[in-house]
Amino acid sequence: MSLSITPIKHDICTEIQLQGTALVEIDFDLLNQAVEESIREGQSNVILNLKQVDLLNSIGINTLIRIFTKCRNNGGDMFIVNISDKINQVLLLTKLNTVLNIATSVEEAEQKLTLN
Repeated sequence: MSLSITPIKHDICTEIQLQGTALVEIDFDLLNQAVEESIREGQSNVILNLKQVDLLNSIGINTLIRIFTKCRNNGGDMFIVNISDKINQVLLLTKLNTVLNIATSVEEAEQKLTLN
């Protein structure tokens, strides 16, 4: 099963819900396009909702870093929410949990974005 995405526009951000498994770079093209479109439309705050994603490989981790950088370079921020235990372990092992913004829910991420 490849990765499917659903962008949802909120007042202060774009939430992108991801579903499925992505293992090759082409699976992440739609995600990158959705983020770029959000930024073009003037919304550089992004929340990636990984509730329906069990794992990410190195390509997925690289994509998270690129999206984080893209949001920051455009004056916004990125949060990852609803991560699985497996994804959390990868973020801990790579120490990306100290770099990337992680929240337990969309509401918590929106609250943190509001404070910025």
